[in-house]
Amino acid sequence: MWIINFSAANCKNCYACVRSCPVHAIKVQSEQAQIMKERCIGCGKCLKVCPKNAKEVKTELQTVKNYIAHKKQVVASIAPSFAALFGDSSGKVYSLLKHLGFTYVEETAVGADFVTNQYETYANAAGDTCYITSCCPSVNYLIQKHYPEVIPSLIPVVSPAVCHARLLKEKYGSEVKVVFIGPCLSKKIEGHDEEAIDAVLTFDELEKWIHEENIEINALEERSFDESITAQRQYPISGGVTKTLNKTALKREIIQVDGIEECIEVIEAIKDNQFENILFEMSCCRHSCINGPGISHDGINIYERKARIKQYAARESVQAENDSFQKIKECISKSIARVDLTQYFPSLHMKLKEPSEEEIKHILRSIGKYTKLDELNCGSCGYHTCREKAIAVFNGMAEANMCLPFMRQKAETLTNVIFDATPNLILILNKELEILELNPAAEKFFKVSKEGAALLPISMFIDEEIFENVKATKKSVLGQKVHINQSDSVVIQSIIWIEYHQVMLWIAHDITKDEKLEKKLQNMKIDAINMAQKVINKQMTVAQEIASLLGETTAETKVTLTQLKQLIQEEEGIKK
Repeated sequence: MWIINFSAANCKNCYACVRSCPVHAIKVQSEQAQIMKERCIGCGKCLKVCPKNAKEVKTELQTVKNYIAHKKQVVASIAPSFAALFGDSSGKVYSLLKHLGFTYVEETAVGADFVTNQYETYANAAGDTCYITSCCPSVNYLIQKHYPEVIPSLIPVVSPAVCHARLLKEKYGSEVKVVFIGPCLSKKIEGHDEEAIDAVLTFDELEKWIHEENIEINALEERSFDESITAQRQYPISGGVTKTLNKTALKREIIQVDGIEECIEVIEAIKDNQFENILFEMSCCRHSCINGPGISHDGINIYERKARIKQYAARESVQAENDSFQKIKECISKSIARVDLTQYFPSLHMKLKEPSEEEIKHILRSIGKYTKLDELNCGSCGYHTCREKAIAVFNGMAEANMCLPFMRQKAETLTNVIFDATPNLILILNKELEILELNPAAEKFFKVSKEGAALLPISMFIDEEIFENVKATKKSVLGQKVHINQSDSVVIQSIIWIEYHQVMLWIAHDITKDEKLEKKLQNMKIDAINMAQKVINKQMTVAQEIASLLGETTAETKVTLTQLKQLIQEEEGIKK
């Protein structure tokens, strides 16, 4: 998986992530949002706005636990923004990380100090070139992936995290495992590409780990880090990167820019040569690193976080004047001399395919946009204009049906056609059993107009008892045959309670004609049976009369035959 992505199970097609992404790094396929890693800058804005919390961030927490479990030497490089999170407990963070199993614990500010020195060199370089600080990976990826023309303005120096990681490998040996801990998601991308960084944890992941171990941080001892630089502890707040530069001797003006939209605006201006001889301190996050996507939103506002950083930075700032501190810095400087701080920023730009004008029009027509007036440019799909969205569709980054006004119009049109054309009777009632809506078939059945029926009680047309029961039990009634006295009609009705909207839907099929026809047929059947019975009875009478006559004639025949027989016998006796 990529560093960040979305859960397929939860995506609800709200397009909040698409709208929030400043570089259109989210594509939608089969109604599922997916992050395009070739365009993603790791700012994390999409994850912040997701209403379903459908985020997936690749975690290396188990990897770090495995390092510790296998008795490896593990060094923690913790970003100076930790003070914004831990506040008064910041002095106990060293003990906390040691308790979790880290062999050494240092502040990333150690690397920041040397990066700042490099920035000062470029700030004093000859010429009118504009330079951009390279300590924010999201800004670096923004330029590399979307504004490659501005790459020459990026100061070719590694970030403080990379600088410190390389210094730690130099100091403790290449076999140690370096774990960066901070508020940034793009550090996970940077750490993946940097050999000196073995794993990256966000503060969110660190808090999860603390919770799993049931550690009470306030019960721990306050101790100093194995290595720290107090001068750069304000790095994570706006202006903190260039705060310690000797501004009186600089040849360039310094401008702080924080927030992705502001960064894009300035970068585009640099691209168009609107600035010269300026050093831009850029941070993708509004209010810089103390508002990073990897730091928990614990109810502490951004200004209190900033105050925490300043308080922690000032707590031991006097050490910067101590001889011991200067000796430590000199010792680190000897190690840093053997560390490569240069950074090459290649272009990672992937140009989108350009559709023809006819191809754009074809896509627009597929979503009901035949003229300029049809192009609302509402931005609900996440793109600024309908044409921009059509280009995204052409590049497989978006789906045509992401146009919410079109889909709503389509759904409403289809619903209206069904609602108006169906022969079924439809009523919509509020919880007070008043009519909110009825379709033409119901208007004709009840002989009332839609306007005339509005907010009338259902009891004026149908017995309300069944409706009261449905409202009380929240159980729908389906396929019930009822007689409506007011119209002397018979219907098959279904009453459906819709909890979400607190309304009832009454759908009925008028079977009055069928009932009358069935009754007529039943009467005809009864008449036919009665007629058949009369015929049978008559036939029985005739049969009986015939049988009686047959009986009389048979008796007479028998007497005659008997007499004839006797006569013949007598004649035979005389002859003998």
